[in-house]
Amino acid sequence: MNLTELNLPEDLQRLSLEQLRELAEDIRQVILSTCLKNGGHLGASLGTVELAIALHKTFRSPDEPIVWDVGHQAYAHKLLTGRAATFDTLRTTGGVCGFLTREESIHDAFGAGHSSTSISAALGMAWNNPNWSTAVIGDGGLTAGIALEALNNVSSLDLGPFILVLNDNQMSISENVGGISKLLASGEGTAQFFESFGFDYVGPVDGHDLSTLLGTLEGIKKGYAGKPILLHVRTLKGKGYTPAEQSPAAYHGISPVQVAAPNSLKVEAKPPQKTWSEAFGEALCKAAERDDRVVAITAAMPEGTGLTEFATKFPQRFFDVGIAEPHAVTFAAGMATRGLKPFVAIYSTFLQRSLDQIIHDVALQNLPVTFAVDRAGLVGADGPTHHGSFDLAYFGMIPRMTVTAPSSIEDLEVLISESLVSSGPFSIRYPRGKALAKISTPLSDQIRRHQLALKPKLLVVTLGTLAERLEKIVRALDPEGDSITLLSTVYAKPLPSRMIELLNAQPSAVLITVEDGSVIGGFGQHLFSSLE
Repeated sequence: MNLTELNLPEDLQRLSLEQLRELAEDIRQVILSTCLKNGGHLGASLGTVELAIALHKTFRSPDEPIVWDVGHQAYAHKLLTGRAATFDTLRTTGGVCGFLTREESIHDAFGAGHSSTSISAALGMAWNNPNWSTAVIGDGGLTAGIALEALNNVSSLDLGPFILVLNDNQMSISENVGGISKLLASGEGTAQFFESFGFDYVGPVDGHDLSTLLGTLEGIKKGYAGKPILLHVRTLKGKGYTPAEQSPAAYHGISPVQVAAPNSLKVEAKPPQKTWSEAFGEALCKAAERDDRVVAITAAMPEGTGLTEFATKFPQRFFDVGIAEPHAVTFAAGMATRGLKPFVAIYSTFLQRSLDQIIHDVALQNLPVTFAVDRAGLVGADGPTHHGSFDLAYFGMIPRMTVTAPSSIEDLEVLISESLVSSGPFSIRYPRGKALAKISTPLSDQIRRHQLALKPKLLVVTLGTLAERLEKIVRALDPEGDSITLLSTVYAKPLPSRMIELLNAQPSAVLITVEDGSVIGGFGQHLFSSLE
């Protein structure tokens, strides 16, 4: 069956059950081949193929909106809603977005990058609405505070027909942790749990049995008695692709597979370069060996933040709190009151959820919590929902917060050591991708003097990992070193006093800053406001 020849989702209504099953296999192959070529979030989307088909056959999107939680599980939804012909452009410039975005399709009822927002958004759509509204959330996403807040609000609202589909695959990115996952796994008390929030509970049902799914959804529509429905669906992350079924965490998100040409020359392999996440994990293990106060906390992402080795070596000092960033921060604050040195490792864009806790629970109490801000700056194919564009601005505005950005692994290790003797909150931001082991220009007076012109016409100042790239650009533009001065630092707040002195001494030169964050509230604005 050729996906691009179907008028989807409308044509789902005329397809037989057997044809729908064939369609499911075709969709799986397209998802698999595209992700192997472009990279992408493979495992969860392979697990929701039949569910997406059943939902789109039962409900008439966009008039009956289907709100998917994040984009990880929504690739089949994209293929069923007019994007089959362009799906091979997934996660490329100008191509199909890896996440959900209202600008891309009228069937993407609500944009989503991080998890756990679907229930709240769908409740907003269902309020006083005669049409069906559907939210799909994973069991991992159900651990977040916003999801529980939404559940608590269900019985207080005048809702139209509303169905919450719980896609239970026993995983978030890694294996689930905590009481909710145990409740769902055991099945004991699951119905009572959701019924206490005002739902009629249905399930669990096999999320890969199209006949059962379609029959259950049709039965729900026909038998609707005015109460919200919770449909508990069990799926397998990575369904249909054996490596992903066997290692769901490893195949949650994959990079493009590089296939060598058959007659390509054999090239001597270079030593693998560490990623920033790996470098952080190794450096934190070294710190923990020296200092038994060091503990590590992450929010459902031990692999993504480089903490798997730490978790193995120091299991009593490692805490995965599930998708619960605000709790992670306040949990760390509580530990800090006991004299521990907590490191909270969370992606920059996800850490935004815990801004209230960073301010109220850590900074106002001046507690020594260190934030390892992974994926700071631009992150490539993951797109705008995952860009770490705002951490410099939101950390910079917080009193007592030290803000740093290493240029190399050597810098990272120094900054971790500095954070251990800090008496207040400390942040270390670093990007996605490979880390430089050492930068050739030494750090002196907290700054690096990459190039110093006697009478510069241009002053260039940068922060963190951009230093090496800019050094090459400046030397190409000014090989004699006569007209451009380039300075860099790893300290965004407080700014190095020596840097301020050097810049104030050149009032006639043009000053520019280069950074990977927002202009308003960023490094440059902070620097300019500090000059005379």
